[in-house]
Amino acid sequence: MPTFIINKGQSNDICPTLVEKTTLSPVFYLLEVTSETTGNSVYCIPTETSTELQRYNEFIITETANPVPLNGEVSLNEGRYMYKFYEQSSSTNLSPTGLNEVENGIIICVDNTNHLNTEYTSITTNTEYQP
Repeated sequence: MPTFIINKGQSNDICPTLVEKTTLSPVFYLLEVTSETTGNSVYCIPTETSTELQRYNEFIITETANPVPLNGEVSLNEGRYMYKFYEQSSSTNLSPTGLNEVENGIIICVDNTNHLNTEYTSITTNTEYQP
């Protein structure tokens, strides 16, 4: 199952493989992200930046406190999520009802600003023993 890391407060590149199951042309993708803890879902239409569509899709997902879903933005808490990509012909629809799912997997949201950067220093002591 594909797994992607999303960093809080940043733009994130993810590369799912959606073209194999995509039937629409032109196509827009709806991303549903569901918390494994709460069951709550958020939706966005991510910005596609793919140049190698024969091999994979590439999207920018931005994690932000005040998201604009139509710009590929979501607000996530640190934790584990299930994701689903749906194909659609609309660039503004944020509901998966009636849409064809083309991939699912796991997203792990991490907040690197909450982790302390700890520097470890080794202390070497020279001890001489006198007989």
